Amino acid sequence: MTTEAKSEANRTTTRAEPTAAPKRSRFVAHVARWAGLSVVQFVLVEYIVSATWRGLYSYRNNYISELGIPFCGPAGDWPCSQLYVLLNASMVLFGVAIAAVGGSWYIVRRIDGRAASFFVVAGAGAITAGVVNQGVNYPIHSFGATAFFVFGNFGLVVAGGHRSLRRSIRIVVTALGAVGLAGYFAYMSGHEFGLGIGSMERIATYSLLVGVVVLSVSQFNATRVPKTIDESA
Repeated sequence: MTTEAKSEANRTTTRAEPTAAPKRSRFVAHVARWAGLSVVQFVLVEYIVSATWRGLYSYRNNYISELGIPFCGPAGDWPCSQLYVLLNASMVLFGVAIAAVGGSWYIVRRIDGRAASFFVVAGAGAITAGVVNQGVNYPIHSFGATAFFVFGNFGLVVAGGHRSLRRSIRIVVTALGAVGLAGYFAYMSGHEFGLGIGSMERIATYSLLVGVVVLSVSQFNATRVPKTIDESA
């Protein structure tokens, strides 16, 4: 082999050698992998707070936001829970997780820009609803909750069409987003269909929650922490 040929072979080998992924890429991959799964904490916290509610709390007839109200009446004997702050904190964490899903999944190219934007707006809405409970300022709380329900479920519908997903996952995620939107608009228009107003609100909430978890599980391998940088990607 000539000297020129050896030099060319060395250059080719050097180009083919993987390089370590920067810390930022590893961090984004971690967030993309786990943020969506973290939303399940909301179901657990909601159950704990509802179980400590003074009086009989009904998932069927009571709103989720009632669990976050600190005021228990002038004499302190109205239905409420002393753990109300946990529900509000859980809603804030839900919002942070949804926003992180939108940003990190877009960076690792598992959703497009539209879905990412919807998730970020939904996350901001949930954070607003958690920070400003309905007992403090109902209009602001309601505005945040509306952004959460509408943009979050629209985000599912858009994310469900991403080409990286298997056909079965696309159908499930898109259907969950559509069900969540239907539940929200039925809830807002006062149509209970015999299920109770609390059930309708939870259809909108849980559809979004389950959809994000399904997306996270389906993308688990695709969002694992990178060990090398793929320059051709």
